[in-house]
Amino acid sequence: MAEFFQERLRLHQKNMQRYLKYVFNDHFALIMMFLIGGLGLYYSNLLKTTTISLPVGGTIVLIIWSLALYIGQFTSLAKSADIVFLLPKERQMRTYLSQAFKYSCYFPFAMLALILGVTMPLLVVVTGQGFSTYFYYLLMLWGLKFSHLQIQRMALFQDMEKAKTNACLLWQIITIGTLALSIFMYPIIGLVLAVLQIFLFHNLCWQKMHAPLDWERMVQKEQHRLHQVYRFINLFTDVPEITAQIKRRKYLDVLLSKITFSKEHTYLYLYARRLLRGTEFSGLYLRLVVLGSVLLVFVSERWFALGIGALFIYLIGFQLLPLYHQFQYMVSAQLYPIPEKQKLQAMKQLLGGLLGMTAVIFTVVSCFALPTWSQRLIVGLGYFVVVGLFIFLYLPYRIKKSQSK
Repeated sequence: MAEFFQERLRLHQKNMQRYLKYVFNDHFALIMMFLIGGLGLYYSNLLKTTTISLPVGGTIVLIIWSLALYIGQFTSLAKSADIVFLLPKERQMRTYLSQAFKYSCYFPFAMLALILGVTMPLLVVVTGQGFSTYFYYLLMLWGLKFSHLQIQRMALFQDMEKAKTNACLLWQIITIGTLALSIFMYPIIGLVLAVLQIFLFHNLCWQKMHAPLDWERMVQKEQHRLHQVYRFINLFTDVPEITAQIKRRKYLDVLLSKITFSKEHTYLYLYARRLLRGTEFSGLYLRLVVLGSVLLVFVSERWFALGIGALFIYLIGFQLLPLYHQFQYMVSAQLYPIPEKQKLQAMKQLLGGLLGMTAVIFTVVSCFALPTWSQRLIVGLGYFVVVGLFIFLYLPYRIKKSQSK
């Protein structure tokens, strides 16, 4: 069964690699460079200029670490057909689940190492400890997450609802106590407690586990996990595993009624309804606007605010470009005598309105963060310049390039 899991893992990774090249592209690298650099500079200046007491700083770190421990789920890679074809191998599934448990540790352990690295400067400032304690905290967090994954694996067996609830409650109490003692007293205490609770939960959730597998629950949880992964990838590229949902959204008819039902506005009529009544484009737009606005609230330097806002305006426009090709295979639109240039004109109108609205929102948010009106004016005008450059220069170039392929 160990070889079977490795073969299934190989196929799973091969499938993921098809999409990851679209996720970690140049645009993703660009936005991450700006975000990490800007937030790192802001974080550094905050630690230098602000006096943070141990109770406040320690509590902030404790909350961040507690939330970080929920990153990562147990990955079983189970499929619907396993309910039938692997049922005779149920006794050997413990070996399979052991291999799955090892694989499930990689991602959360890496994320915990990164988050701990980000919070260590704050912890060093408020506690006076050295950066050498990083490894104590890291092993402690890994131990706590190890037990959390043990509980998730235990939930895959039958009649484990009550046992899982009790185990989760016990784990949360131990986690809060371990983190608090390590932060406010000595890191070594937290490490010792983390090691002890590893043995406790391993014994309760695995060694004494003799219940039969709940195959349907295992498949359901894995499908839910994969759906979350595909939803994230769907922000960057089309994913066949994610089907688009259409919602009526009658409350938006006020906006749609402004587009006249005529030959001259055929594609604008179609694009607007596809955007507002589909879930992927409208959800993508709202998420990026909210994320950009939240980041701008904490930026009080004009050029940095201008850079973040311009980057998000570009990213929103870029992610909405696939809307142009949504109706290229619709027979009625091809048979109807509509000039091809109307599609580009409709995209200019639609994206111009959306990006213009985004520029207005970002300008209003920046007004609360920037100290002077001159800086607010520069940033606001800069946003609208970026919108103009995207609509009249970049959009025609990208569409012409896509048509030439």
